[in-house]
Amino acid sequence: MDELDRLRGQIDTVDKEIISLFEKRMGLVQGVAEYKKAHNTAVLQTSREDEVLKKAVENVQNKEYAESARQLMVEIMGLSKDLQRKKISKFNLLGSYKRKPLDLKGKKGYYGDKGSNSQQAMIDFFGDDDGDSFATFEDIFVALKDDKIQYGVLPIENSSTGAITEVYDLLRKYDFFIVGEQWQGINHCLLGVAGTKLEDVKEVYSHPQAITQCDNYLSGGKWTIIPYKSTASSAKFVAEQKDKSKTAIASKRNAQLYGLDVIAENIQSQSCNYTRFIVIGKNLLESDKSDKTSIVFALNSTPGALFNALKYFAKNGINLLNIESRPVENSPERYYFYVDLEYPCNSEKLNEALEYVAEVSSFFEIIGEYAKGQRV
Repeated sequence: MDELDRLRGQIDTVDKEIISLFEKRMGLVQGVAEYKKAHNTAVLQTSREDEVLKKAVENVQNKEYAESARQLMVEIMGLSKDLQRKKISKFNLLGSYKRKPLDLKGKKGYYGDKGSNSQQAMIDFFGDDDGDSFATFEDIFVALKDDKIQYGVLPIENSSTGAITEVYDLLRKYDFFIVGEQWQGINHCLLGVAGTKLEDVKEVYSHPQAITQCDNYLSGGKWTIIPYKSTASSAKFVAEQKDKSKTAIASKRNAQLYGLDVIAENIQSQSCNYTRFIVIGKNLLESDKSDKTSIVFALNSTPGALFNALKYFAKNGINLLNIESRPVENSPERYYFYVDLEYPCNSEKLNEALEYVAEVSSFFEIIGEYAKGQRV
């Protein structure tokens, strides 16, 4: 036997002892779980964890291993808490929300004027164009709050320019839910009244997002860029002005709707330009086909807090599709985290992961369960 084999043999012996002690510890943890269940005590006990970690560092004789010993106990306590949650099973987080099935005939509202990309997303999702238009994102939320509509359709992110942060903030402000999503390929055009030539253009109107998505094209012209309510609204405005010096960035469909000429097509900076639209409602969706969950939570500002919250999804094989952060009002350096997860929504593993994140968060809400949309 060479030296390496001898050392490996000794490690195997130590590992056997470690596993035996681990099994003994987990047996004691079951007793802790039974006590907490009987006394309605939370699984997470921060002061106790701090005490255990402190002892781990103090008890290790070779201080070179102190931090490694601390990390070992962090992992062991994580496994202990997982076992406690399974034994206690205090509540089913996913089952605690009121739900309703999607009503495809329900009254709908969309962002922007007739011909907007939001209207097209509504048509593709619901199968008809029967909906009311709203000038601002918040107008849709207010209409839903006042029961003037049952569902609202509006954009939340773009593949070129990222998140539309106002919509994230409004979701939390009004406590509404995402019940569906629709991806749209966005091809921007420069539109003008009949007979307009590129050399005639002095002003370009459009929504700020569309302007940003076309920044490469726009930077090459000697014109004034004027942010406007929406792409469709800007097309409607240009049509009403009947002025060849004024143009709009909007879709080819807007050109047809408002009788405008297409001066230039596909002027977006990225050829693969998609916008994700969401459908919002007052209740979570009741469906067995949902495979995407959206949540929002806030954490205490401590080292590793976000990592420790998110790693539980990885442990359970749950895919994180997107994460956005928004500042907590009047709390510098604290954030709300909006996370989209891909996993069957009625699964025990997802519920366990969500319950864990809810437990370690200072604020937690599920803001959507729905079928993942496909890019069209």
